[in-house]
Amino acid sequence: MGLTYEFSNSTKAADQIAHLPVVAAEMLLDGYPLELLDGDASNIPERWVTDVLMELHKKVGEKSRLLVLTVLGVQSTGKSTLLNTMFGVQFPVSSGRCTRGAYMLFLRVGEDMKNELNCDFIVLIDTEGLKSPHLAELEDSYEHDNQLATFVIGLSDVIIINVAMENSTEMKDVLQIATHAFLRMKKVGKKPVCHFVHQNVAAVSASAKLMTERKHLLDQLNEMTKYAAEMEREPSVKAFTDILTYDMEKNNWNIPGLWRGTPPMAPVNTGYSEAVADFKKNLLEMVQNEPNHEISQIPEFLEWIKSLWKAVKYENFIFSFRNTLVAYAYDNLCKEFSDWEWEFRKEILSWQTQAELEISNDENDSDLCDSDKLCDSKKLEASDKITKQQKMMDMKLQDYYKRKDRHVNLIEKYKTDFFNSIKGLAKEIQHSVTNKLDCALDLRKSSRKAREIQMKYRTVIEEQVMKLLGDCKHSTLTDEELTQEFEKMWTEVIVNVSGLKEQNISANILMQLRKNFLNRNVAEELQNIGDLKEIGKCPFE
Repeated sequence: MGLTYEFSNSTKAADQIAHLPVVAAEMLLDGYPLELLDGDASNIPERWVTDVLMELHKKVGEKSRLLVLTVLGVQSTGKSTLLNTMFGVQFPVSSGRCTRGAYMLFLRVGEDMKNELNCDFIVLIDTEGLKSPHLAELEDSYEHDNQLATFVIGLSDVIIINVAMENSTEMKDVLQIATHAFLRMKKVGKKPVCHFVHQNVAAVSASAKLMTERKHLLDQLNEMTKYAAEMEREPSVKAFTDILTYDMEKNNWNIPGLWRGTPPMAPVNTGYSEAVADFKKNLLEMVQNEPNHEISQIPEFLEWIKSLWKAVKYENFIFSFRNTLVAYAYDNLCKEFSDWEWEFRKEILSWQTQAELEISNDENDSDLCDSDKLCDSKKLEASDKITKQQKMMDMKLQDYYKRKDRHVNLIEKYKTDFFNSIKGLAKEIQHSVTNKLDCALDLRKSSRKAREIQMKYRTVIEEQVMKLLGDCKHSTLTDEELTQEFEKMWTEVIVNVSGLKEQNISANILMQLRKNFLNRNVAEELQNIGDLKEIGKCPFE
C-alpha cells in the first residue's frame, strides 16, 4: 500500500487514492499495525508514513505524545508473542519467519495514565527476526540485520532485547554493531533504555549462573564499545552504558518458555503470562519514575524517522561486519596497509621525479628518437621497481597475518581482498608512472614544437609587417586606418594558433575526495556537494 501511494504522486490516479491516509489513520486508531519498514524492498515509504501519521495527529487534536517501545531479537524467539501477551495486541505469530521489516502499532493510553506515563500513545514496533536462515546465504546479510537493528533502536525510547538462551552470542554481535553505528553517526540524539528479556529460563535456581553470564555479556559489550570509541576517536565514550541506558540489576528479566513440552500437543505454560505481566508492570513503573524522559509528538517523531533513516542509509562501512571486534581488527590492518601503501608510493614517486627531470633535460635536443628510447628504458626500469615494491608489500601482509595479536584470525576472510588490493595498487601506480613519463616526453616534444612554431610565426609576422610597411609607404593612411590594417593582418596570421584545453580542476578534486573517503563517515556530505567552487561562498560554520 505504501509503495502504491508513493508511486501515485506522479500519476493521474493520485486524486483517487488521496483519501487513503485518512482511512489508514482510522485503522491505526482501531488497533491495526502500519508497515514502517518494507521488509522486501528494505525501504521506508516516507511520504506514505508521513501522511498517515499526520492525519492521525489531526484526528487526536494534535495531542500525540509518543512512548516508543520496540522488541528486537533473533528469528523465532517469540518477539511478536511477547508484545501480544504484554499489551493484548495481535501481531501475526507462527513458527519460522512471519514478520518482515518493521510494523508499528498505536495503543491509546487511558486518561488516568496519561499524566503518569507522560504520553498519549504507546507505539509498539515489532521487527523482523535477525539472523534469518533465509538471508544467511546472502553476501550482505550482516548489513541487513545491522541496519534494521540500528534503525529501530535509534527510534525507540524503550528497547526490549529478546534473547533465547541458545542465541545470546548472535544478539551480542548485533548490539555491538548498533552501538558502533551510533558513534559513527555522531549526534544520534536519543539514549534508549535497554531491557534484556531472557526466554526459556527453566529454573529460578539458576539465577546465580545467569547473573554471571549477564555480567560477562556486559563486560564484552563494554570492551567492544571501547574498541569502537577508539576507532571513531571518541574518548568520552568508555562503556556500553554511555550509548544505551542499561542497569544489569534492574533491566534483566527471566521468562519461562511459552509451552510445557513440545508443541503442538504441549499445554500453555501459565508461568509465561505471569512473568510477562510482572515485566510489563515493572517496565511501566520505570517509565513513570524517569523524570528526564523526553517525549516527542508525531511531527517530531516523523522528522526523527527521516533523519535517522538517512544516516543509516549513508553508513556503508561498519554495517558490513559481524561485530565490533572484527571491525576493529579490520581497521587496524587498514591503518598498517595505508602506511605500506604510502611507503610504496613515496619510493616510486621519488624515482619518478628524477626520471621526469632526465627526460625533460635530455641534451640530445635534435633527435627525438633518442628521447623516445630514453622514455621506454625508464618505463622498463619503473616496472622493475614497482614489481620489487609489490613483492615487499606482499611479504609485509603475509607477516601481518602470522601475528598472534590484534585479532588477526577474525579477518582471515579478507586476506585475499588485501592481496588483490596490492595488485590493484601496483597496476594503478604503473599506469600513473607511465602516464607521467609520457607526459614528460610529450612536454619535451611540445616545447620543441612550440619553439619551432614560435620561430615560424615570428618569420611570418616579420614578413607580413614588412609587407604592410611597404604597402603603406606609398599611401597616405591615418593612424586609425593603419591600426585597422595591422589588426586585419594580425588576425589572418594567428587564426591557426589554438590555446590549451581548460581543465576542470574542482571536478577532478571532488572525484578524488570521494574516492579517498569512500569508507569514512563523510559519504553523505561528499555526495551532496555539487561544485567545490560554491563551497567558499557560504558563511563558515
